[in-house]
Amino acid sequence: MDSEDHVTGPTRRQMLALAGVAAGVAAFGGIGLDASPARAAVAWRYPFDREYPVSSGFGDRTPPVGGASSNHQGIDFAAGIGVAIHAVAAGTVITAGELDGWKGFGKLTRIQHADGYTSWYGHQSSIAVGVGTKVSAGQYIGQVGSTGTSSGPHLHLGISTSEGFIDPSFILRAPKSDDSSAPAAPRDDDFALIKSPGRGSAVIGAGYFHALPSAEFEACALVLAGEPIEGNDREFDLWKSIALSGTTAA
Repeated sequence: MDSEDHVTGPTRRQMLALAGVAAGVAAFGGIGLDASPARAAVAWRYPFDREYPVSSGFGDRTPPVGGASSNHQGIDFAAGIGVAIHAVAAGTVITAGELDGWKGFGKLTRIQHADGYTSWYGHQSSIAVGVGTKVSAGQYIGQVGSTGTSSGPHLHLGISTSEGFIDPSFILRAPKSDDSSAPAAPRDDDFALIKSPGRGSAVIGAGYFHALPSAEFEACALVLAGEPIEGNDREFDLWKSIALSGTTAA
């Protein structure tokens, strides 16, 4: 894209947003996971100011204690009691305490973010925010504990969308909470259109992923981003993973 493209009309992101309004597409709905109606890029942060080992990954596992799940819907960080926990992205607190139907998480904080994501912080010893609190990326929200169904002190971190929980391992590559170099919003000429038979179409960029919910969105994105990069579902997932873990150039 040349420099004139930046000063002669709406940006690609603005056009996509306008197309969304015109299409009247509703934001992803419930299943109890509180997807956000906002559809904007998320700048992710690591939940601590230093690295901690992952003691349990996402997906199938042998339950570490009675009552724990064999299908782990998050990742566990082996951090000690009282270690400060930080928000992985900016958003609004929607849970601060025990949650009906999710008592195994013990003291739980949930934060609703842009682009339909909700972050879950389980087994806390203390919570420093309340429902309705607006938090920034990297903000202190509480301390590691071992409340609920737990085999020992750790942070359970989950990331959900309207469709369920997703693997939050991309957080492992995010800037630390004391790092001011959080990913910047992607530039308009950093976007690409990707497509696969089972996943549909999406717009990706550095630190950005936006699934296109209708043919109207896809047609708009085709005009703005050019011909799609087409592949199989595995390739689509890899492109998404690479995009979400990327950052824009300085």
